Amino acid sequence: MKRIFLLIVPGMMLSSCNKFLEVKPKGVIIASTINDYEAILNDMTIVNVFNGKSPLLATDDLTDQTQSPQNQISLDANLYFWNPYINSTPEKPEIWLDAYQRIASLNVITEGVMQAENGTEQKKKALYAEALVSKAYCYMHLLSFFSPAYDPKTASKVYGVPYMVSTDISAPTPPRLTLGESCQQLVKDLQAAIPDLPETNVNTTRVTVAAAYALLSRLYLYMQDYPQALKYADLVIAAKSVRMLDYNKFLGNALPASNISPDEVFVRYTANLQFKYSADLLQQYDTTADLRIRFFAVRNVAGNPAMMSYNSARTYIPNRGITYAEVLLTKAECLARQGSINAALEIVNEDIRKNRFTPAKYQPLSASTTEEAITAVLGERRRELAFKGMRWMDMKRLDQDKRMPAVKRIAANGSTLVTLEPGSLRYTYQIPLQVQQFNPTMPLNKQ
Repeated sequence: MKRIFLLIVPGMMLSSCNKFLEVKPKGVIIASTINDYEAILNDMTIVNVFNGKSPLLATDDLTDQTQSPQNQISLDANLYFWNPYINSTPEKPEIWLDAYQRIASLNVITEGVMQAENGTEQKKKALYAEALVSKAYCYMHLLSFFSPAYDPKTASKVYGVPYMVSTDISAPTPPRLTLGESCQQLVKDLQAAIPDLPETNVNTTRVTVAAAYALLSRLYLYMQDYPQALKYADLVIAAKSVRMLDYNKFLGNALPASNISPDEVFVRYTANLQFKYSADLLQQYDTTADLRIRFFAVRNVAGNPAMMSYNSARTYIPNRGITYAEVLLTKAECLARQGSINAALEIVNEDIRKNRFTPAKYQPLSASTTEEAITAVLGERRRELAFKGMRWMDMKRLDQDKRMPAVKRIAANGSTLVTLEPGSLRYTYQIPLQVQQFNPTMPLNKQ
């Protein structure tokens, strides 16, 4: 029973309703043809990367005054109040289980696709490469919750997560890698995948070369390796397979579906969700002019801009994978950090803001120092990527960089319930209790 995989099997039995995918009694997917392996990549349990709204609740982008640390113990409350353990009960290791279920299904591909009964060698290699990239995406989210923020000085001394490659339920649990080893393994996987990936794919829920470049850029940014993050952002831009949407062209209409939109690099979904903007996030916007407010916000009280909820359901299902705007903002941040102030602000103003305001209300941002430029880029990053699934990773890395202020959870009466202080150990959630039970020698995070 001392196996991570034992936490995965029950979910795998429900992970696909494709009629041509048989399931062994213990829950291991049997795939034999190219169509079988491709069906795993298309399955909604792979594409719907988050289970509900939960992984977004830890961020400072939202407020939820229905939560109370005194009388509610749940997955949502544990995330919202940064409690050490996410799981609502010892028997249900949420987020950990969700990610490893997806990784287990993708391991079916990496273990077996090269021996598929049909298909060209090129097709087999392409599906193998797609699975590598999709697994890397899952591992990055695991690291964001269950590992400390990456610091190059300490990455070899703190822990990442176990790296699963097998579908064999009798295989010993892999050791918990260091955070440095975990990130380097993901770099290795992504770089290995690139030569076999297609330039275009059936839609943007499937992996392309640009998606792998973009994920490498995100990973290197998290690792504070700004030259490499810039290098891979430039490779996405040079691919010219994506472009920014000008929201002015869609006034009065819905935005294009995210899986066919030209500004989405790699699409991962959750359900349509509604969140109340935190006062801090709302203050970052010009609520009277920013088209992102017009498209995504709903006023809770007529005429009161201080009461707004994020509600994408009336426009489109948002992408919580990687957008082209994220890639551009990563490039802008890297340029700002190296002192290229004008180049960084040109991206923010010309590529982002001009597409998010009507011409009559557009105002460019300016900066005269490196620090002002970094602040401007990070502010635009927060506005553009709000509720897109990136904020928790950003909060962790900015806290590591000493750029993250204290975050407060405020009650309906205005009192402070909990504060997430700079440098707090609460930025890292503990390994779930059930995983500890099955793996008693697994090292734990500091709490």
